[in-house]
This record gives sequence, C-alpha cells and structure tokens, in this order.
Amino acid sequence: MAQNSRSLVEAVDNFGRILERVRADGERDVVQALDRLRDLIERNTRDTTEHSKVVIEALNKLHNVLESHEDPGNIDYSRIANEPVEHVLAFNNDEFIELKNATTKHPYFSSHGVLTDLHRRELPGSKVETTFPVDPDKLEESFNWPAEQLQPFDRPPLDFTNTTGHGYSKQAYFFDGGASSLVTVGPSLPKIAVLKKGGAQFWVCSIGVITQGTGKYEGARGASVYLGSAYLKTWPKKFESQAKLLAGGFRALVSTYFKLVFKNDHS
Repeated sequence: MAQNSRSLVEAVDNFGRILERVRADGERDVVQALDRLRDLIERNTRDTTEHSKVVIEALNKLHNVLESHEDPGNIDYSRIANEPVEHVLAFNNDEFIELKNATTKHPYFSSHGVLTDLHRRELPGSKVETTFPVDPDKLEESFNWPAEQLQPFDRPPLDFTNTTGHGYSKQAYFFDGGASSLVTVGPSLPKIAVLKKGGAQFWVCSIGVITQGTGKYEGARGASVYLGSAYLKTWPKKFESQAKLLAGGFRALVSTYFKLVFKNDHS
C-alpha cells in the first residue's frame, strides 16, 4: 500500500510538471497527460482501493471536460444530443447592434459580429448577421413584465400577459469563412429593465427555425434559441432620445443554441 501511495504521489507530481509546460494551445497535451496518469494509477493500485477508484473517476470526468474543449472554437456538443442523429451546437455571438431608420415608422435593429465558443474564443472565419424590425408603438411593452404564475406549474392555467408583444427576426450564422451557414427565422421578445443608476439592461430572446443552410448544413432541419443582452450606461426618458442612443449602436453578447439533424438523416 505504501508503494502504491508513493507511485500515486509521483504520478500527480509528474502531471503537475506537465501542466506547467502547457501553453494556450496545448490542451491536447493535457488530455494525453491525463491518459498516462490514469494508466499509471491503475497499474500501481491493483488492489482497487476506494481512494484509487475516486481518483480514477475524477480523472475520467476531467478528461471528458478537457476533451470536449480540446480545440479552440469547439461548438459541437454531441454528449447532450438526443438520440443518434441529432447534433447540438452552442456558441456565443459578439455583436454590434444599431437601430436603423430610428425616426421613421419602420425602424429595425441591424446586427453584425463574430461567433465565439463558450470560452469567448473567436471562431476563425465566422460571422453573424441579424435583423429585428420593431414597432415604435409597442416599445413601451418592453418595460412590462409578466404576472407571477400560479401553482401547480405542470398544468394550466397560465397567464401570458406581457409576453405577446413581440416581433420577428432572422439570423444568419456563417462558419469557416462562409463555407457553411445556417439561417433561422422566428418570434423575438424584447425586455428592458431600467437600473437604479440611470442605465438599462436590455434583453432579446428569440426562437428560430432553420430556413436554409449551406456547406455541411445544407438541407439541415432543426431549431435554435437566441438570448442576447446589452448594458446601456444611460437610458433617456423620452423616446426621441432613446432612439438616438440606439441608433448610435451598442454592443451585445448573445448565447445561441441549436438542435438539428443533417440532410442525410431526415426524409
């Protein structure tokens, strides 16, 4: 047992030295080091003590986490797909949004930006373009929040007051320099919370259905959710000033989540 403990300590020390040498692009080295460490522990703890079982289980979990993010820009999460042909994509959008035609009867938000993985690492060759037409007469509804829902929550009734004043938006996502793309359309619901210090937090949540795709996503079928937020340091009280502020543009961070099947997997 003492020899096993010494071997385990030596293995952990060796793993620590490997980690110290790893650079930003060296996650594959970490995964390989975990493999070697796990094998070493298994060889030197043949008695399969509870301690060794716990260590190996922890290493397996860490291995899976690192492997799922081994390549900067990973957005495919196959482990959470439902059944064998579904694919799950998850990424962020770093967008700059402007309110166009702000003083007309037909204003719309126009957005451009890049995609990042969930660690905020930019996806090389990526791009996002979205648009969300807004009805100026319904802007005030963005400040109104739904009523508290009555229990039980697993059955009617439900009160959807202040959730129906939405518009519709379309989103286009481009990957690998435009070699592949996904386009969606669906309802979007904006909400604004005015903050104590005078600014505002702005959200838009969207439900998108895939309309088309190119490259690896040509003919894909599925749906997406899009949740974006922006912090506005100041928020004027009058609509004219609000429109001017939004027309100047602002930064938004968006989380996007797709569940889809490829063309070859549907009839």
